[in-house]
Amino acid sequence: MKIKLLSLLVLLTSLLSGQTLRKDKNYYVSAIGFWNVENLYDTLNDPKKIDEEFLPGGTKTWTGSRYWTKINHLSKVIADMATDATPEGLSILGLCEIENKNCLEDLVNDPQLKARGYQTILVEGPDARGVDPGLIYNPKHFKVTKVVTYGIILPYDTAHKTRDQLVVSGSYFGEPLTIIVNHWPSRSGGELKSRPGRIVAAKMARHIADSVTSLDPKNKVIILGDLNDDPINESVKTHIKTYGDINDPKKDHYFNPMEALYKKGIGTLAWQDSWNLFDQTLLNKPLLPDGYKTFEFYKAFVYNKPYVKSDFGNFKGYTFRTYSGEEYTGGYSDHFAVYILLVKEKN
Repeated sequence: MKIKLLSLLVLLTSLLSGQTLRKDKNYYVSAIGFWNVENLYDTLNDPKKIDEEFLPGGTKTWTGSRYWTKINHLSKVIADMATDATPEGLSILGLCEIENKNCLEDLVNDPQLKARGYQTILVEGPDARGVDPGLIYNPKHFKVTKVVTYGIILPYDTAHKTRDQLVVSGSYFGEPLTIIVNHWPSRSGGELKSRPGRIVAAKMARHIADSVTSLDPKNKVIILGDLNDDPINESVKTHIKTYGDINDPKKDHYFNPMEALYKKGIGTLAWQDSWNLFDQTLLNKPLLPDGYKTFEFYKAFVYNKPYVKSDFGNFKGYTFRTYSGEEYTGGYSDHFAVYILLVKEKN
């Protein structure tokens, strides 16, 4: 197994409440994350997509220079995520707001990431703006066996085309794993009015997950993505069926490690001095700690280091965005990335 050992010192100084690792054992550690990268468009017009604002002559004056700056910035973050725990960094990263597979290829071929040999997955969907969920993965860690997508029909606007859900299954260090990458309908028009769309998306994600585990109850499933809802909202709590206290598991529910972070005031995006935690990773029972004989959940993080935060004006401390309205600010994204550590005892 070609994965580095997490420093015992790091393990013992960052224990999650209720989680203990034996001092006389060593552990393999891997990381899986998600990031809404905020409109990763190329500079070419696609007549099938509403991408005109992200063209050199568009309202955002999206030039080649700005595109490659964005690629460089995103790569910097991805290259750094989780490396304090495992030198090989992320094994898998789900993403959203990607225009096409070429953008993903440019991302993984950036000099900061190229040596990892990440592979890319993106299936073009019906979204009118042309952005889709995608996945990058280290093929040394994750062997992909199946890729499918599922569409969402909004009950309040059946003609509207929203993002598909991307489902990737395979073998993760020899263990069955399915990742469901989500970007649920936005809150445009108001949270209440748009809520039914996110409920439909939640039901779809849970249906997909249940279909996977009905075939193999030991299959590990992670529902991750930008849910456009917080961990305590109806779509997540009631329709995915989640709980936030790992010491109080609920039958037939998914553990949401982001709920505890949210209740501490930690978020992935801010609006009017209030933080939301829309970017989440939901885990089924086979991923929960049970002796760490397989890769099991250890800890969750929001990647919010100082350099990905704005340091000026009214938005100081917020996410350092690429644009503020129509003004180019040259940042990273309007969301912070998230990731989890999975731990397995070394024999």
